[in-house]
Amino acid sequence: MMEMENIDIWKVAGGRRVQTSDQVILETEVIVKLNGRKYRRLYCLGSHLEELALGYFLSEGLAGPSEIEVDVKGSEVSVHRSAKARKPRMKKITSRISVTEGQVFDWVEQLNDSCPLFKKTGGTHVVGIFGGERPLIVEDISRHCAIDKVIGLAVKNGVELSERVLVTSCRQTVSTLSKALNARIPIVVTISAPTSLAIGQAQRFGVTLVGFARGRQCNIYCNDWRISLK
Repeated sequence: MMEMENIDIWKVAGGRRVQTSDQVILETEVIVKLNGRKYRRLYCLGSHLEELALGYFLSEGLAGPSEIEVDVKGSEVSVHRSAKARKPRMKKITSRISVTEGQVFDWVEQLNDSCPLFKKTGGTHVVGIFGGERPLIVEDISRHCAIDKVIGLAVKNGVELSERVLVTSCRQTVSTLSKALNARIPIVVTISAPTSLAIGQAQRFGVTLVGFARGRQCNIYCNDWRISLK
């Protein structure tokens, strides 16, 4: 699937205007239908749409993977949710997973090396799930959809998310941290900044939140016991 296109532009620099071309990311409007009715629109890259639906319904606390069926046709995603599905209440994460600061820094480097679309267009966020034999990494124009897609990819691969780490290039707000919490991911790392509400939520629900993970240093905002100094 095409994810970029070339367009003609005027480049202005040094008091000069030159006609050239530029690569831009392709944004897709995705229609999500729930039990036959239009549920919502999502704007993202047009790839990994089944994973998007799986991750979205899990990360929003709407249904587990076993409670939905997903069918993708073009940019339309049809989801059938079981009548027995119930929205669960957020619960504190009690996973005893522990990682080293060296692992965190290595994962951030891997994430930075795994974003070809960003390097070509500057138009994506990149997120990854680490801690297993191989990382799962996704780029998308939407930070929320990127997180949904990588969670859905993990679900399809049978990954136990309570033993994994979410690493992101995007800021962590209460809306993105909630996705990790609903998916039961115990450690969230961002290259960028967290917000006050995200920190408060992480503290309340037992998530280890790491920010500004760059250049072999980082800030641990809460539940630091999951990260050892090695």
